[in-house]
Amino acid sequence: MSIQMICQRLTKNDTPLSLAMSVLRLPAFTAKPHFKFANFSTQVATPSTTPDRGVATHFLIDKCGLTPEEIAKAFRHCNKLLRAKSSQNMEKVLELLKGCGLTSPAQIRRVVLYNPSFFFRSAERNIQSKLSLLRTVVKEEHLCKLVYADSRIFCSREQRLRSSISLLQKLGVEGEALSEILAWHPHLLTASEEKVTESFKQVEDLGFKKGSKMFRIALGAYFGLGKEKLDRKLQCLSSLGFSKQQVLYLASQRPLILTLSEEKLKRNVDFLVKTVGLPLADIAKYPDLFANSLETRMIPRYRVLEAIKSMQVQASKRRMCFPKIIGLTESRFLEVYVNSNAEFSSVLQDIYCRGKLES
Repeated sequence: MSIQMICQRLTKNDTPLSLAMSVLRLPAFTAKPHFKFANFSTQVATPSTTPDRGVATHFLIDKCGLTPEEIAKAFRHCNKLLRAKSSQNMEKVLELLKGCGLTSPAQIRRVVLYNPSFFFRSAERNIQSKLSLLRTVVKEEHLCKLVYADSRIFCSREQRLRSSISLLQKLGVEGEALSEILAWHPHLLTASEEKVTESFKQVEDLGFKKGSKMFRIALGAYFGLGKEKLDRKLQCLSSLGFSKQQVLYLASQRPLILTLSEEKLKRNVDFLVKTVGLPLADIAKYPDLFANSLETRMIPRYRVLEAIKSMQVQASKRRMCFPKIIGLTESRFLEVYVNSNAEFSSVLQDIYCRGKLES
């Protein structure tokens, strides 16, 4: 039957549709569509920020004290780690941590947040082997601090850690000094040989003795600062009128001075010399004056002392030495210089508070 004849019969409604379909070899229509429409909603779908509650997530919540929100944030760039099928390795890593002295939930939680991949590294091949290496040069009480301060050292190859330890020993740091310096500055294990060597030389040139506590503090303050920046800070102190000996004394007594901005150094010295009237020789004896806040500590206390002098208030039998008064705790300063005289305490409190607000 030709297509033309089929069409003619269809128009007369005397040929079933199924017959026409079979003749033309077309697929029969069915009631079910070949595709489905999605259910539309006026609400915009947003991806959940909470990770899937697999074994890893349960371990981090139950054993490490993390919240689902913290897990989602910490693992946002390494979410695949949460797909671990077993918590057996994580349990072993946790035991190794506890063996280092990290037993409190807060300590464990910090390790995870600081280094999310830590619990997913091989307990035997990675964590345990490197802990064994560190124990050859680091005392147990220092090992706890080292791991807590920077667990990312376990991301480095063991050979890299060996080379860093060897470098520090060649630079003259061994025994107790090496143990302490690694506990306070674990980044020395992962820094480049050039940066470590340069930083050691800078600290030595400033007169710090290797193995001393001040050497360790200075190394932490100046590490990575660079010779150019360090020289600029030293030059800044010299330009303010301090002698070379005074500059070296300040740097040796308070290494963090050279990490302060040049603007802060200038403003503090300018206030102490021009407003308070202290000679540079006296300022050099009290390095902490450089680090104190001008606005919230020195200016308000100076105004109280000036008010005491003008009112001739016997606030204290001690001589009012400004540097020492600045070093007092807040409660001690209020007790001795603000609240010691009931008659003037309200006035002095007002002066002190206004000094903080106006500075």
